[in-house]
Amino acid sequence: MDQITNGGMSDAKKREIDINHWLNDANEGNVTFEPLNSIIILKKNENALLELHNIALWEPRAVRHSQGGYGGTRVRVAKGVSVNLGSFKANSESKEELREIDRGTLTLTNKRLVFTGQKRTVNINLQKIIAIEPYNDGITLQRENKQKTEYFIGTNQHSLDITSNENKYTIPLTGIVIKAIIKGEISKY
Repeated sequence: MDQITNGGMSDAKKREIDINHWLNDANEGNVTFEPLNSIIILKKNENALLELHNIALWEPRAVRHSQGGYGGTRVRVAKGVSVNLGSFKANSESKEELREIDRGTLTLTNKRLVFTGQKRTVNINLQKIIAIEPYNDGITLQRENKQKTEYFIGTNQHSLDITSNENKYTIPLTGIVIKAIIKGEISKY
């Protein structure tokens, strides 16, 4: 508060500027990470940068919805015996809906993004990523040789300690942060 009264910048504004500066550095590949001990087996010259637990993998799935009904009359032909005169008509429609496929650990390395769940393992070479869409709680990825978009949700449950302009901050791992880190790692190739 003293900074504002003396013509300076508020702490909130300074934090915003520092975080944006760090994001720009991350986007350009100018941020370093301490290597982690990871649950995945790392390849030669590969380092784990982030490991996020309890991440949901969602994908679009075709879901069929059917509805129908009977139209016509019912005629009694004998005691306890009836015959339906008419028809049954049904409509069936297929729509794509997002479905949670699995929950597990999302590991970002300097070469890959790896999801390891109970039912599914996804191994994405960073160079195969075509597009990343950031969200407050995760990211969506489109990659070569994969038609369906993959959604990784729940990243904002985690945080990252960063240093920018000699100031230390803890920031949530939103999609914007993860996208910047991935783009920065891709730019190193």
